[in-house]
Amino acid sequence: MARLPTAAVTATYILHLPPGVDHPSPLTPSANHTFPLSPPNSPQPHDPTPNTAETGELHAYYKKLRSAISDARMKLGDELTAWRDAVGSGEVGKEKAVKTVNEEESEEEANGTEERV
Repeated sequence: MARLPTAAVTATYILHLPPGVDHPSPLTPSANHTFPLSPPNSPQPHDPTPNTAETGELHAYYKKLRSAISDARMKLGDELTAWRDAVGSGEVGKEKAVKTVNEEESEEEANGTEERV
């Protein structure tokens, strides 16, 4: 029987950093990670009746899938946290400024004091 290709969870990111940000060692602004998992044994011809062995294989497969997803979350979380710390507070002001402008527009619309040009 033919063997299924190896399944994997793949995560890719490309960061567009503000000027002057030092790279945290050994990270790079883009990364591609693959977290392989083993597929269940080769599938058998479809049988509409429940098969305990097949159910067990699916259970094992999804257990490996959950583990690969967990590994991906941990790896990406660690790396992106390091990048967040490297960028520091330089981006915080930008987020607040955008939020403030949006809040002012919402308040003007709610109060009917919106300027018409």
